[in-house]
Amino acid sequence: MNSPLPFAATVHAIPGRTRLRIEARRGDDFFFASIATGLSSIAGVDHVEVRALTGSVLIQHSAPLARIAEAVAQARMFTMVEAEPPRRRDPTAPLDAKAIAAIGLGIFSLLQLMRGRILPPAISPGDGPGLITL
Repeated sequence: MNSPLPFAATVHAIPGRTRLRIEARRGDDFFFASIATGLSSIAGVDHVEVRALTGSVLIQHSAPLARIAEAVAQARMFTMVEAEPPRRRDPTAPLDAKAIAAIGLGIFSLLQLMRGRILPPAISPGDGPGLITL
C-alpha cells in the first residue's frame, strides 16, 4: 500500500535557489537525510541543505525547478506545492475588546500629557490618616 507523499511548500524561490518547507515531517532526521541524498542525485541540483528541526530544505540548482519537481515526484520523495500566502487581518472586521482598551488608554495618556500631568502627585507627610508628620 502506498502511503501519501508529504507536501513540500515552496516558501521562497529565486532563479537557482529554492527553499521548501515540509511541515509534516519536521524533526524526522532520517527522512531529511534521505531527501538530501535523493535531491543531490538529481541532475541540475548543485547543493542541498536540510534542517530537520525546522522542516526546511534549501536547494541550489541550475536546472529548472519544474524539472526538479518532476524528478522528485517520480522518485516519490514528496509533492511540491506553492505555499499559502500569509493570512492578513480583514481591515473591515470590528475591533476586539483589547484593541478598544488599548486605544482608550492611549487617548487618556495623551490627554494627561497635554495637561502636564506626567507624574502622579507625591504623597507628603500629613496626607491622610495615620501618617506621622515631622
